[in-house]
Amino acid sequence: MGFTAAEWEDRRARWSDMQGHMGFLKDTAAAYDAPVVIELGVRAGQSTSCFLAAAIERGGHVWSVDIEPPQVPPHWHDTPAWHFLQADDISAQARDWLPGECDVLFIDTSHQYGHTLAELDVYVPRVRPGGVVLLHDTEWEQTGPTPDNCRELDAPGGTVTAALDAWCAANGTAWENRHGSYGIGIIRP
Repeated sequence: MGFTAAEWEDRRARWSDMQGHMGFLKDTAAAYDAPVVIELGVRAGQSTSCFLAAAIERGGHVWSVDIEPPQVPPHWHDTPAWHFLQADDISAQARDWLPGECDVLFIDTSHQYGHTLAELDVYVPRVRPGGVVLLHDTEWEQTGPTPDNCRELDAPGGTVTAALDAWCAANGTAWENRHGSYGIGIIRP
């Protein structure tokens, strides 16, 4: 059976930490003909549903990596437009498996400063001219020992923002923030 657009509509209607960005994520990917999306971090599949809806609509593919098994319906794995690898996204296995070029790079993983910098270093060069890099949780701060202990900020801040600031400064570029739902950082390389 595989993923259906109705599942995206259902997910979009329910609260999640990225609910306010779900239409934006789908529209961003759907702006490309046959989009190629690299998604780093799946978790419950909220962003995955956005990218899959766009990929199916526009004849594209979504390539997702997560260190944990995704918490998505089993039938999603039967979706021809979705390719999933359980691995550390910085590992040689993931780097070799993921496509060499993409239109959309989406990062929502560990939120650790060094890891986020490494993801940017490894994967931004794969973004085609005219493509886009999106990072969730630019308005997020860890308040306890695990990433589940966090709070939403009213403006950019936290480790993802710090990594974006450092990476952009080192690479002579800039990023913009999309406010709400824990924030989305946008780089247009």
